[in-house]
Amino acid sequence: MWKDILNIHQDCEEYFINFDKIPGDADSLIACAGISTLRTEYQIGKNGTGEVFDNKQSDKKDVHYLLATQSGCGKIRLESGEYLIPEGSIVLLPAGTPFVYELADEHWSMCWFLLHDCPKFKYINKLNASIFQSDNALPIYKTMSLLQDINYVAGQHQSEIMSGLMDVLIFQIEQATNTNVSLTPQQDKFKALIKSVIKQLQYPWTVASLAEKMHLSEPQFYRLCKRETGLSPLKLITKYRLEYACNLLRYTQYNLEQIAFSIGYADSISFAHRFKLFYGISPGKWRSIEKKTNS
Repeated sequence: MWKDILNIHQDCEEYFINFDKIPGDADSLIACAGISTLRTEYQIGKNGTGEVFDNKQSDKKDVHYLLATQSGCGKIRLESGEYLIPEGSIVLLPAGTPFVYELADEHWSMCWFLLHDCPKFKYINKLNASIFQSDNALPIYKTMSLLQDINYVAGQHQSEIMSGLMDVLIFQIEQATNTNVSLTPQQDKFKALIKSVIKQLQYPWTVASLAEKMHLSEPQFYRLCKRETGLSPLKLITKYRLEYACNLLRYTQYNLEQIAFSIGYADSISFAHRFKLFYGISPGKWRSIEKKTNS
């Protein structure tokens, strides 16, 4: 019954946003996304077996679908029936959901996301496919529009602005989709701890010190961190440190010693070694390439 369908009339306008070029981990959270203004005819269908990227049929990946409607109207057919998608609504389709959605009015303006089935969005697997009114629908659309607009503006702070907008967008997506799933007290405490870690990257964090703050043993904390983020505690801290280092390399004149100290490394040699292991390039060369790219 369910099959992949792609039927887009030439009157439709779609803009795709490339998350590979946005600083941070945007591309690890969002497989692809875009803004669409649809007219005349538009129909997308999926059989629920995953998406293929890079034209490799054997590498199908599970993704969650999210649509936020700004104006006009669409409709969607699910196994449970057919539903309208009105202005100000959110459509949430957990990975594995077969569907067909299409234009149901003279026009339909919306933005759409394919969210990786990653630790950040694993709670979506507990939800049912749904269409609901949300105060977050229009803000999500506006943030996507800003990302689209800023992509055309060259300047020193373009990447920084896009990175900030991505933080806002991910927060809005979580707010829109997480209404029916509450965090446990332990998850709340873990989330607060990670926020404090990000604010104090220069602190000599260890698994023992983190576990103590959670009142857990080291093995218990390790399992919690792995379950919530997909990474071990030290790999998670390294990721945050090096992402922040990239911002310092890009937007400041700090030397490598200053950057190393500000993110918790004893010296520039340790920092450069870890940076090259993570990114495959030295921090000095990374900075040089960034300056040429943005000049």
